Amino acid sequence: MDANASPPAAGAVNPFSPTAVARVSEDGVAGPTVVTAAIRDAVGHLENYLRTGASATVAVLGDYGTGKTHLAVELLARTRAAGEPVSGAIYLDAPADTFRAVSRQFLGRLSRAAVRDLVAQRQATDEGGPAAGALAERLREELADVTADPSFGIVLAMLLEPATEAAAWDWLTGYPPGPALVAAGVTTRTDVEAAAVETMAVLAVLHARRRRRFVLVLDELHNLLAGRPDDEATARMAALISAFASSGALLVLSGLPDLLHLLTPEVRQRIGPIVRMSALSVTDVEEFIRRSQARTFGQARLAPFTPETVDYLTNLADGVPRRVIRLCYDLHQRATQAGTPVTHVMVREAVRVQFDLASRQDVAATVRRVLTQDGWSYQRDHLLGSVRDLPVDFWIPLDEQDAGCGVLLSESILKAEEVDELHRRVVAIRARVPDSEAILVVVGHLPAELAAELAATFSVEPIVYDPQTFAEDLSGSVKASMRRLEQVVGADALTSVRQRVERIHRQQSNTQRSIERLSYQLDELRGELGGPRVVVGGVAPGPVAVGGPELPGRVAQVFVEAVGALDQLTGVDRQLNDAFAPRRGATADEGGASLRARLRSRDVQRALGTSMMLRRLVEAFRDGVAQWYDSHRRDPQATDPERLDRLCETYDGLAEFLPLFQLDVLGDLGESDGAAEPPDRSRRWSEARSLFDGLSGRVRQLMVAR
Repeated sequence: MDANASPPAAGAVNPFSPTAVARVSEDGVAGPTVVTAAIRDAVGHLENYLRTGASATVAVLGDYGTGKTHLAVELLARTRAAGEPVSGAIYLDAPADTFRAVSRQFLGRLSRAAVRDLVAQRQATDEGGPAAGALAERLREELADVTADPSFGIVLAMLLEPATEAAAWDWLTGYPPGPALVAAGVTTRTDVEAAAVETMAVLAVLHARRRRRFVLVLDELHNLLAGRPDDEATARMAALISAFASSGALLVLSGLPDLLHLLTPEVRQRIGPIVRMSALSVTDVEEFIRRSQARTFGQARLAPFTPETVDYLTNLADGVPRRVIRLCYDLHQRATQAGTPVTHVMVREAVRVQFDLASRQDVAATVRRVLTQDGWSYQRDHLLGSVRDLPVDFWIPLDEQDAGCGVLLSESILKAEEVDELHRRVVAIRARVPDSEAILVVVGHLPAELAAELAATFSVEPIVYDPQTFAEDLSGSVKASMRRLEQVVGADALTSVRQRVERIHRQQSNTQRSIERLSYQLDELRGELGGPRVVVGGVAPGPVAVGGPELPGRVAQVFVEAVGALDQLTGVDRQLNDAFAPRRGATADEGGASLRARLRSRDVQRALGTSMMLRRLVEAFRDGVAQWYDSHRRDPQATDPERLDRLCETYDGLAEFLPLFQLDVLGDLGESDGAAEPPDRSRRWSEARSLFDGLSGRVRQLMVAR
């Protein structure tokens, strides 16, 4: 059936996934596989391993929704279909937890019975029957390449004995040895993380030796490495990669594009080859549609899509597989309900529904907040010209000059006509105010090729709204635009100074109001939770001691990391301690001189206020989660998940008022000894801010996973 054939009748089964999330099962891939360059490369590496047995560590890198998990499952399916040479193929989804958790998941995939069978194949016997001591020694020799711990041989041999099988399995999963194992000479392992990596390596050896093939896919690896100390992550990953290489297995590591940057150069050199996920082409999408419908309807048809609409939706989705699949699902529903082929109008409507996650009103509120915090005087919905002209969403005048910067808000820009309309609008603004700048904020989706066209029209590259980076991006763009206007207009030095002083005064007033508002809201939050109230402008209470049980270890660590990063990188406590504990021989005037010099900066003063409120906010959030956890453990209720969500939403709502980008100026306090170069300081502050931006999400994920 060709593209112009009639679409399926309304109510027909939709052949596309509504979520476009790959599912892992023993049967292999849930959806059709289109052979892209990444698929071709990865399968080629797998086939070489299955043919030659040459072990390797393959990295599969790609952003969210680019098909990493689908590719991983495709590799597993091909491995299992290879037949006799294959001893095992296992998929692990790395949690944001520990290597011990990964090892337990690994053991669960193998199963106790399968591990017993692997050990039984190596059992040494004599005329008297099984020789446990001989088997333990044989295993110790076989595992010498990956572990020097003789306990593994002893425990694996005891796994065959019914009386000690359960205790041996518990030890492999990371628990201390029981009495029977202690009596046999098995000792408690002090480094459980290192032991977990060794356990995985030992089992890989049992699988992969004797010319057998063993494949392990470790997906979403960035979850396991992010936020961990570099030396710890490096040591564990180096040991894991080395162990699997020694065992003759194939290790596939899958994660985000910056995965390799979480490792040291020495560890990265052990990883290769590298497969990078690529965007789908129009031909790929057409093939995907035909294969999907062939699986469902028995016919490889393109209808209700047409070649033109496939080209259109592929470009608007930037070829990202998850976006493409979700659009295909939505468009198939629309076409079957309307009884017509997919049209360009349907594609535009579907894209707007899928990608316009934030509302224009919410983004406008964020713009107001950024301009207010930065001290700019602005006019909302300002009219330039006659009433027939569209107003400028935000107009920032350049003092008394006939000049200014306009911020325009737009929903998704999906076609050339919309680009032309924006171009005409900017031309009209500059005709009314020749000395003007224009910044475009897109609330929704902006295809790459249209973004390039708009960059030539506006003063700066269009800003596509992203809640994580938008405030910082907009603040920087406005400052750069206003500086350019000052240079063009040629304002005298006195006028420029006066403008900056006025803006600083507005920033101070706005910051003080924000702090007072946050203080009031934190007081309300603590009052609801039954905790002490926060005092701003007086004596602030110290860290709150939470009654009842402590938070789970990993959740508590998240809060410790957040507060620790703030304390370490601001360096305020250290500076104060140094001020009151001067070096021997220093004069009285030298005590605190360094800190006094920095405190003269109004930017530093504002940033210190922000950091103080941020710390209080994190502590209040921690106390609230701890009390929620206490009540949940004592008396679980069906509404507990909703209560946790409300706590997380409260943190996000309060944190949204804090101008975290101001904290950058505190880098000089945290690195006053000159130990870090400016680029490194910038990187470390970026990492620190990410702890606060995503704090509620990590807490919710860890709590729900328990």
